Amino acid sequence: MKIAIMSDSHDSWANLEKAIKIANEKGCEVLLFAGDLIAPSGLQILEKFSGTVNIVFGNNDGEKIRLVRSIDASANLNFFYDIYEETLVGVRIFMNHYPRFVELAAKSGEFDLCVFGHTHTYHHEQIGKTLLVNPGAIQASEVSDTKESSFIIFDCETKKAEKVVLSSY
Repeated sequence: MKIAIMSDSHDSWANLEKAIKIANEKGCEVLLFAGDLIAPSGLQILEKFSGTVNIVFGNNDGEKIRLVRSIDASANLNFFYDIYEETLVGVRIFMNHYPRFVELAAKSGEFDLCVFGHTHTYHHEQIGKTLLVNPGAIQASEVSDTKESSFIIFDCETKKAEKVVLSSY
């Protein structure tokens, strides 16, 4: 099974559409979204993913009640508030928007894959048997502090993460 890992779209809908298209083409079955989608309108794009989408809140998500209600009405979107913790095909996964919480989870040795967002910077680190990753931000532009748009495709069989760059400035 392949998992697409994304975060921090910050209303960058064109990049999110592109990322979803690539994830579908690469055969990803699950998408993990580590926060800062920002607005409920982004959920319509996430619904285009062909598999299940698991989402946690970030620090900039607005209209939280509308986000939760829209996710509850969706067939393939699942919402986990602040912490996502699940085992998929034998891979133990932990996800939260903030790096410190996820780093502590990775150091616990209880998980195979730990995912965070927030920093807008790609991160890939092996801590014991745990892979600690930040997919970078979906949002990127010439005028923001985020100069690269990226996400990750994680292969549950090989436990390898592939960085996918959408654009860079």
